[in-house]
Amino acid sequence: MIVSEFPKKKTTFSNIKCVLCRNDTKLDVKIKKIGNTFGTVCEECVKAFNDAEIELMHNMFTAYGGYYGQISNSKELSYSKLEEIAKDYKEQYRDINKIESDVKTLHSAFLYGISPQQLVKGIKLLVD
Repeated sequence: MIVSEFPKKKTTFSNIKCVLCRNDTKLDVKIKKIGNTFGTVCEECVKAFNDAEIELMHNMFTAYGGYYGQISNSKELSYSKLEEIAKDYKEQYRDINKIESDVKTLHSAFLYGISPQQLVKGIKLLVD
């Protein structure tokens, strides 16, 4: 005789990863329209970044790999990377006003956990 079993109710929620920082979260998630798709963004990233920055970061991580803060979650290491970027800009006499369009620098900064605002303000302070 075949007896049908009733499926057990799931009592726990599985973790959802943020598309930017890859942190596991359970409930503090926002579903955002990013380009032509949708992605889950944790509450911390929603508070830290505006919609344009979220889309920019998501596109860069999709194209080049990685995630926000992948290489470093240490403030000291992030600051040393910011100093390194500033030194490169100073030595090569590059225009710091165009840093927002430098894809390689932006992607590198994101991997070290440096936000777009921190990058622009930090470079201006360190170069001047």
